[in-house]
Amino acid sequence: MTNVIVRIVFYVLSPILTALVTMLPGWGVAYADGMVTVHLETLIGAVVAALGISGAVFAKWGKK
Repeated sequence: MTNVIVRIVFYVLSPILTALVTMLPGWGVAYADGMVTVHLETLIGAVVAALGISGAVFAKWGKK
């Protein structure tokens, strides 16, 4: 696999994988009394993690 393919995979999968963390029952999403709630702290943490992973990939392979 070339660096370009690895970089694209990380760019695409990092936001998806970190967003999945918020979907874990009891950690990011709760369902009670017919209402779904999202924990903002977990969601913000997942977004920051996704940006950090994308930034790290760009720092490693983005500049030539």
